[in-house]
Amino acid sequence: MWVKNFVKLSAATAILGAAVPAAQAQSSDRSPTLLIETGPSDSPEYRRMTFIKYLNGGGVTVAYKAYNRTEFTQVQDTTPRDVAMNCANGRATSVSELRAYERNEAAAKRSGKAPETAIFCIKDVRGWEAGNKEKYLDPIFNGMPYAKSLN
Repeated sequence: MWVKNFVKLSAATAILGAAVPAAQAQSSDRSPTLLIETGPSDSPEYRRMTFIKYLNGGGVTVAYKAYNRTEFTQVQDTTPRDVAMNCANGRATSVSELRAYERNEAAAKRSGKAPETAIFCIKDVRGWEAGNKEKYLDPIFNGMPYAKSLN
């Protein structure tokens, strides 16, 4: 898996975690509440891009944009309040939904179709650092380059 071979998303998470207020600290190895949006890239160099947004209550505390798996740039958040609230108060995305997205995205890429926009809500996942981070995030990031130089 990509997270074991690269600077990985956990490195970005460490960076992200440093920017997240202490009030969001998770106990008992649980995931933060993440609103992740992925879809067509705004850069011709990349097929797809992903936004990772840390939520606290119904608001975004910090947002990042990634064109690949290792380079995350903090961005101004433009998430509509209702989208953040739906994630914070609604149901979480299941692993099976993430895997279905991964299969559909891979098929679209093989057939030359443009990526579709997808929104995922990851929250309160137990054993986050103990392996579930990869289980939940790999299906979203698979198919994206590891770094700009490998695009």
